[in-house]
Amino acid sequence: MRNFVDKTVQCWGCELFDRLFQVINVAVTAVYDNIAQFCMILMLVIFAFMILNAFYQNMKALHDNKSPDTWYKKSVQKAFVNSAFVLALLGLGVTVPRLITTITFEPVATTTQLYSQAIIGMNQDEINERVTYQPIKLDNTQQEMFFRPQLRDRVILLMKTTIAEFQSYIKLGIAMMDKAFSWDALLKFGLGSIMKHVALFMAGLYMFITFMRIFMQYCFRFADVIVAMAMFAFFFPLSLMMMAFKGVEHVPDWLTHFGKGVGTDQFKKLVNAIVALASCVITYTVIMVILAKFFSDPDVASVGLMEKITTGQIFESDLSLENLEDITLVKTVILTYVMVFIYKQIPQVTKTILSAFNVGEETSLSDQLAKDAERLVTVAAQGAVKVGKIIASGGEEKKDE
Repeated sequence: MRNFVDKTVQCWGCELFDRLFQVINVAVTAVYDNIAQFCMILMLVIFAFMILNAFYQNMKALHDNKSPDTWYKKSVQKAFVNSAFVLALLGLGVTVPRLITTITFEPVATTTQLYSQAIIGMNQDEINERVTYQPIKLDNTQQEMFFRPQLRDRVILLMKTTIAEFQSYIKLGIAMMDKAFSWDALLKFGLGSIMKHVALFMAGLYMFITFMRIFMQYCFRFADVIVAMAMFAFFFPLSLMMMAFKGVEHVPDWLTHFGKGVGTDQFKKLVNAIVALASCVITYTVIMVILAKFFSDPDVASVGLMEKITTGQIFESDLSLENLEDITLVKTVILTYVMVFIYKQIPQVTKTILSAFNVGEETSLSDQLAKDAERLVTVAAQGAVKVGKIIASGGEEKKDE
């Protein structure tokens, strides 16, 4: 069963993310100069209209005996200086966005990845040993594109870190099921406590099924990151162009909102999508702490058991037999209830923790893909059952008499 977990609970979405990353990187790099030239022309057109609008506003102020914008310091001059700076940045090509992604998104991914590894107590080599996917090797030309390959590598390692934790919890569920009906437990407690062992088995089965389901949902999380990357990359020249009119008076509100939508908002969405990949590690650790305390020896610190759980080295022999002897049916039911309650509260806990760092979860697309996949599997299973019934009945349908 453990071999099944090691072989099945792998990074299913890593290769797809890897391929899509390369496609988007190549596509954005190829068209970036054309988009930049279009943005330059559009910026000059808007600038011309802004000069006309500023002149009109000044004439209107003079007519109404109000103070005009002398020498257009608040409008035309400021926009002229900003435009010269923006034109220089747009003319540098993908060098500018590559620098920005290097000093922003890569540190975010690295910090989140190191934090996740510290929580589960595993280093990069141990994670690579358990989650075996390795990024495709790229040539040196990839270093000169919009996104550096290092960002891709860090995002993939972040996904692998979370999946390694899922392996640990699934194995813990197996250990709980094994312990419920181990020979030592049955001989020591007798068949009279069979209901208690059934309840413990069901708790382990619930953990196994729940985290297998969460793992399958997580396999779609890459979609939010890759879409956020594509949106940020394609809108980046437009966001640079809008910097020319930032802080300038007599600019229409729709232009300001448009600049925020293609600039700051896209930046935040990509940051949130990267951080969301590790949010599972932060919140699911709560379950590990409770279970480690529940199953460790009463007079021994639960740190050792916590380490075995997070590293996936947990076996039924590691669960305290002394504690199981003291567990009543009521306590087992309470344990199951606590697990179900925590599982339902995880989204709210995740939101609370991330909001403390002014970060949100960008998982709407991946959640919808996961729901569609579950619906498709359900329909396929129902169809298979119907076909099986037809075959079993020899193709004959029951008729009401």
